[in-house]
Amino acid sequence: EEGTQQLPFVRETVLKKRKDNEEWATKNRERKAAKRQRRCHDAKGAIKRPEDFVKEFRNKELDFLRMRTRLKVRNLRPAEAIDAKLLFAVRIPGTADLHPQIRKILARLRLTQVLTGVFLKATEANLKRLAAVGPFVTYGFPNLKNVKELIYKKGRGYFDKEPFPLTSNDLIEKALGEHGVICLEDVVHEISTVGPHFRETASFLMPFKLKCPERRLRMKKKPFKDGGDSGNRGDKINELLEKLN
Repeated sequence: EEGTQQLPFVRETVLKKRKDNEEWATKNRERKAAKRQRRCHDAKGAIKRPEDFVKEFRNKELDFLRMRTRLKVRNLRPAEAIDAKLLFAVRIPGTADLHPQIRKILARLRLTQVLTGVFLKATEANLKRLAAVGPFVTYGFPNLKNVKELIYKKGRGYFDKEPFPLTSNDLIEKALGEHGVICLEDVVHEISTVGPHFRETASFLMPFKLKCPERRLRMKKKPFKDGGDSGNRGDKINELLEKLN
């Protein structure tokens, strides 16, 4: 008949394969959920020995002393001497036993989670903060291509204290319209040029959640220029961002 449509033919082996994949995915999700629950239970029931508390305290104090030494020894370049005005900082994996002062600086930079990144203005205050937490972050000067890709692919913003993906220009206009930023292109322009409303636009953007590269970043004592992963990368940050984005 003319009104009837013939269903597409699918082989039985393909249907069986689909069913097996669905069953495997369900079992895999259940196994991962049980593993997470078991880890949480083990972590709650774990008992710390006195030596662990002593070691944790010593590590925190050493980090704090090293931070003070870095700020005294290193001669920071003034912000006016830096050609680029835009920085992108990434929190790299490291120890969880951080000194409260270091944790406070990371919170001020909005880098509280590992493998998150933020745009910063290259001011003396920000350069001093980055130098203080040098072993825990890596940073550099992103180019326009990476700024665009980060905002378009991983950009999320705040509106009424609620996060949302940057897919609606209406919400962007409601959040930043008073500053003349009404669409996604305006957000990219304000960030890339470090415009007059950079602070409001950067605060509007949530820290970018980056993916783990093939070669994992490690918190080494050596800075990037000496073969490590932390510290100032300059323009080399663009090579890293292409792997993290």
